[in-house]
Amino acid sequence: MTDIEIRLLRLIPVGSDRPINTNELATILGIDVRRTREIISRLITRYGVPIVAKRGINSGHYIPRNDMERLEGIRELQAQHQAEGKRLDVLIMADLNRRDELLEEYNHEDI
Repeated sequence: MTDIEIRLLRLIPVGSDRPINTNELATILGIDVRRTREIISRLITRYGVPIVAKRGINSGHYIPRNDMERLEGIRELQAQHQAEGKRLDVLIMADLNRRDELLEEYNHEDI
């Protein structure tokens, strides 16, 4: 495990009561948000660390303290997965000329 992975792992709290968001992690570590997300993903996929996240007012990452917290975090990820799945389905089936059709359609209207 790299030094930055260890540092990030130490910052992620156990329990959902005080999660830490990606921006806070990035600021503390002095790295950008994209790299922070990549490290979190690596901690999960390479090392098996059960890092989940919650959305809303008290959003951020945490390590579940129990199965109830794990399931809450999994629900958030499943919702994101479903939304991305819909996006992927549209891209797979999309008409490659749709952009031109839309521009032609709206070219005739005053915007």
